[in-house]
Parts: sequence; C-alpha cells; structure tokens
Amino acid sequence: MHLNNKESALFLDFDGTLVDFAATPEGVVVSEALRGLLEDLWVQFGGALALVSGRSIDSLDSLLNLPQLPVAGGHGAEWRWPGGTRSSLEIDSLDFAAAIDKLRAFADAQGLLMEDKSHSVALHFRQKPELENAIDHFIREQISELQGLRVIYGNCVREVQPLGVDKGVAVARFMQELPYRNRIPCYLGDDTTDEDAFAWVNANQGVSIKVGDGASCATHRLADTAEVLNFLRSLLRN
Repeated sequence: MHLNNKESALFLDFDGTLVDFAATPEGVVVSEALRGLLEDLWVQFGGALALVSGRSIDSLDSLLNLPQLPVAGGHGAEWRWPGGTRSSLEIDSLDFAAAIDKLRAFADAQGLLMEDKSHSVALHFRQKPELENAIDHFIREQISELQGLRVIYGNCVREVQPLGVDKGVAVARFMQELPYRNRIPCYLGDDTTDEDAFAWVNANQGVSIKVGDGASCATHRLADTAEVLNFLRSLLRN
C-alpha cells in the first residue's frame, strides 16, 4: 500500500496501534523513538496528522508530551485542533450519570479498574479476564435499559458513552478543516471502536488499516504495533 504524504491525511489510534497494551492505561510504554516518529510524520504530512483515541487528551499528553499534535480524545468527544485550540462536547444526561454510578459500584464490588474520562466511562478487566461474561451480563441488565447511551465492546474494556460520538465522526470533522481538507484519509486502528472510522474512510475513498486479528471492514491489515511502526517509518521515505 502506498500513501503520498502530500495528498493524504493520516489518522492514528493509540493503544494497540502505536503502543502495546499494558495491565493498566497508565502502564503503557512510549519510547523516544515513537515520539520522534510522530513529530517527523506531522511535519512530513504538512500537519495533516491527528491521533484519534478513546483516551482523554490529557492522558495522551501525559504519555506523549507532544502538545502540538492535533487530537480527538474520548472517541471524538474532545478536540485539540491544528493551532492548539481545544473544544469538547457538553454532556447533560441523567442516564449517563446513572450509568457512571452503577459502573462505579460494580467495579468496586468486583475489584475492577473504572476509568472516568468525563465524556465516557471505561471498565477495564485486563487483569481479570475471567469476569468478561459477568461484566457483559451486568451491562445488559443494568446499563442497556438507560437511554441515549452506547456501549463500546473493546479489547478487555467496556466503555459507556452518550450517543452521537464515534471515531468515524471524529475523522469526518477533521476532514472538513485545513490542512486535512481535500486530502485522502488514511486511518490505522486495532479495535472495535475503530470500525466506525474504517467505515467512514472506506465510504470516502480512503485507506483503512486494521492492526491485528479479528473481523474488520478495513481494506488493509498489519500484524501488530511493530509492523505499524515499520509502515509509518516507510512513509518518511516517500
């Protein structure tokens, strides 16, 4: 697969795509080589690069320390635009507040890590994978009855978020702005949350790249984060 860095816009998921998963969200390892690679790509693509992550912008900044990079955090609930301006969606949902309370009580009872990202709430079970069925049963019984919410079934995580936010919408919003506008979108991601972005990119004649195994609507595939980094390095030689 070939990308012209003067004609393409590059969108990158973070966990499972640029870095390997860790036992906790704070435990991932970000190398200086990755930081340098992202900086170089941002320059090479004329600024038409953005991270699109389920993490908050603050979480990404604490790990990457690259405040110049545009980011869609919280699956597109918050934004850092080219130039550094930040914006976020206003969430005023009693059902979402109820979901947070229910998930917090369940997490405390089961000894699970619950991450409140303000625009979504995530229940992590990488350290207790045997609880997956119990978690999904709890979500069906207690969360699915609430209105205006979506449940994201990710890799050892279940995330609840108000409707209307997804990574496809995030990519679409970036593509309306310079320097992304009129470029060919390319999106790399590894999880179910990335399928919305893959679908949007496919519908808009872009390049979608799934990282790892599993069914996907993406049109290309890379095996793991190591292959992703090799692929990204190759773009610097275009």
